[in-house]
Amino acid sequence: MSILLISTLVAAAGCSTGGKVEFETRALAPAAGSAAASSAGAPASPAVSGGLLPTGPAAATSASSARTRATSGGGGAAAASQSLGPIKLGTVLPLQGGQRSFGEPVLRTTQAFIDELNARGGVNGARLELIAYNACLTCQDEALQATRRLVEQDGVFALVNTYPMVIAFQPVIAYLVSKGVPLIQGGAENQTTDALTPVNFATAPTGLFYVRFLSVMTRKYAGLTRIGLTYLNVPTEAHGIPQLKRELGKQGVEVVDEEPVAAAEEAVTNMDSIVTRMRARGAQGALATNPVLLIYGRLAASRQAWNVPWVGEAAWSRLVEDSCGGTCDDLVLTDTAGLSYVDRDTPQMRQFRDTMARRYPGGEFTGHTLAAWVAMQLVIEVLSKTGPDRKAFLAALERVRNLDLGTTSPLTFTPDRHLGGSASVLLKLKGGKYIRVSEPLNFGEAPP
Repeated sequence: MSILLISTLVAAAGCSTGGKVEFETRALAPAAGSAAASSAGAPASPAVSGGLLPTGPAAATSASSARTRATSGGGGAAAASQSLGPIKLGTVLPLQGGQRSFGEPVLRTTQAFIDELNARGGVNGARLELIAYNACLTCQDEALQATRRLVEQDGVFALVNTYPMVIAFQPVIAYLVSKGVPLIQGGAENQTTDALTPVNFATAPTGLFYVRFLSVMTRKYAGLTRIGLTYLNVPTEAHGIPQLKRELGKQGVEVVDEEPVAAAEEAVTNMDSIVTRMRARGAQGALATNPVLLIYGRLAASRQAWNVPWVGEAAWSRLVEDSCGGTCDDLVLTDTAGLSYVDRDTPQMRQFRDTMARRYPGGEFTGHTLAAWVAMQLVIEVLSKTGPDRKAFLAALERVRNLDLGTTSPLTFTPDRHLGGSASVLLKLKGGKYIRVSEPLNFGEAPP
């Protein structure tokens, strides 16, 4: 099963070209009446408490002195000098050309969290600095070069929020393992396993969770007993199909048509013929194992006036609202990839919404941006206890049990389980916009 945002694979391939890209961020004072604004003169609080940003007085150094650097190839802006040595974090994302719409929201959210944290005093008095480089979604050499620079020249403590880079990061993961560099919320080819790698941690549920979850979604919530099943014919998805079919059978769901798709790009051109075959074989609806097939399948079904339910995982993205809109209303059932929905009324979710609204007015509130925020919550929650000691940091992550950050399902990690999510929320579209249609759900995991 794909886990996090495999919708990125539909973007055009080809490595990016040229030049340095600088991404200036806003460094706004906390809003009037916010926790930070009302705490002036109060003693500094701990760095975090259950995923909350600190409420102590603002740091003396303006967050505007920090600058995210994004480059492709050589060169890059020099790091701003800091009176206190910063804790450096790195990320590699698509930040140029047509693919920037996948990378920029993630980068902006990550930087917004860091700016807000620094304005509130940092992590136990230490500021964070984010260093970002560009690589295209499928450019493995470019991603590895950027990562090597982050680790060997920039001296980052960890990498964060590279989850759109599933293909590009296949050689990068092995390099990070060899260096012992943590990666939080990273995409990886082996996300069907419980333990991604010794260094890679993500907040989504496991593949075995989704095998059971999708099966129950299909039968109980979509009401389907005969379906067409479509998936990308890549290891991340194909390896889980036999288990998924077994679980569907246990739920009384018959797969009348199975449609592997060779590559994500073919979803744009081949879904009409796939839908035709599903209809001819008596399917009542469809199950797609990633957002690309889910959305382009529904669009193809609409062209054929086949208005039946489509079920799939983790399609909570701007891509769906922009590309499918009202065509997906009521017929597409998806989930939040283990995240809470943005209407959850917690202090942590309010901090996310408030910070993003102030720093990037008009920005998106989707699974892409919330996943980036959640990763930073997790990083700071653990970093505040261990300091920038990689071995201690990784060991502490593996001891996390039932951690509720207020923005996602409670997280649990162990040495052999680096996918920490424990529940997910069902979503539909209404008027072309997502609405929540369930509380967090956990039906257990399928047997391995």
